[in-house]
Amino acid sequence: MAMSTLRPPSASAGFSLVELMIAVAIVGILTAIALPNLARQTDKAKASEAKILASAAAKEAQIAWSENGRDGLDLWMNEQCPAATRQFGFACSIASDTDARITATGSSSSGGLAGQTITAKVNPSQGGEVLFCGSAPGMGSC
Repeated sequence: MAMSTLRPPSASAGFSLVELMIAVAIVGILTAIALPNLARQTDKAKASEAKILASAAAKEAQIAWSENGRDGLDLWMNEQCPAATRQFGFACSIASDTDARITATGSSSSGGLAGQTITAKVNPSQGGEVLFCGSAPGMGSC
């Protein structure tokens, strides 16, 4: 049986202060690069939520107009406008006898979309295609 000998720790065991500082600096640089991208991605996800809810409301406007014309749009505007979410408040309007609009406005908890708008426009008499515009990043002007 061979006996192992205990060796005292050498002076080179572990990391030096310079090596740790370099590692911390690298992590800091990577974080500085990643955080803005993360913020943009979360804003895109929030904008997608608003688009989905506004698009669904626009489809409901299409159905209401198909069934009852302008009276159907009036009923839709008063009863089927999306309820406010944590990120957005919604307002429905009728721009003409056949043009419905759903505007989502970012609340203070919606990050970079606070105060920005996303508007879904639909004209049921012309096929019901939903068009988006607004002041939010990536949206065209209305």
